[in-house]
Amino acid sequence: MIYMKKIAALFVIITAFGGLLGANSDVNAQNLSLKIAVVDTKKVFQSSKAMQQVNQTVVGRKNQFQQEFRQKEQGLLSKHQELVRQKSILAPEVFAQQKADLDKQAAMIRSEAKERNKSLTQLRNSGLNEIKKHLDVVIKQIVDAKKLDLILAKTSLVYSQNSLDITDEVIQKLNASLPALTLK
Repeated sequence: MIYMKKIAALFVIITAFGGLLGANSDVNAQNLSLKIAVVDTKKVFQSSKAMQQVNQTVVGRKNQFQQEFRQKEQGLLSKHQELVRQKSILAPEVFAQQKADLDKQAAMIRSEAKERNKSLTQLRNSGLNEIKKHLDVVIKQIVDAKKLDLILAKTSLVYSQNSLDITDEVIQKLNASLPALTLK
């Protein structure tokens, strides 16, 4: 019942608001002149020299970490295989202790890998945030220069005229203002 009352109230508000807009539609249409532009942010980030550098750095470090962890895993696997071979000659408590030590080492390696992946994600995000700061400045400069009222993300649109698209200009200015980005 309360739900129906809310719907009825919303209908009344929409109808009243629509009536107000309809009464002045000729005046509003004449006064409403927005300068709109569209930006493909996905393309901007893909074309950004700084973002390409960030991605290259992250991938390089990830490959380095993976190689390092493969070596650690191989060493641990060799130790485990040797322990299994020695099972018949070792006392049960010695075997259990050595197996527990290997399990502890494996857990430490997994934990270290998890931390390194987390640090890579943080590294990428810090680079992305720095690029976003520069992108905001670039877009603000374009808005001021072209006296734009509204910029829309291309991903949220169904259709737009190509003449509204300022993506290439944004990419050019972003690459000029941030041609490289050094990550720590």
